[in-house]
Amino acid sequence: MDSADTLCKKLLGVKSAVVTGHDFYQDSDGLNHLRIHARPSKRHENDCPFCHRHCRFYDIQTHSPRIWRSLDWSGTLVEVEL
Repeated sequence: MDSADTLCKKLLGVKSAVVTGHDFYQDSDGLNHLRIHARPSKRHENDCPFCHRHCRFYDIQTHSPRIWRSLDWSGTLVEVEL
């Protein structure tokens, strides 16, 4: 049986990422949210999204988290945080 983190990774369709955790919460409007905490794997950390080659300092790391919306899962809003 796969863990919840592996299941999140498979449902998002990401192969070169590491899921570090997830949180379920409900906002003030009563909507359910699933926030998946992820990071790129060390091997693919600085890969260019266009040529897929290793580029030094392609993406500058920031201290504030970046959050993207994913497709909703049966009424639950899904967010991916890097």
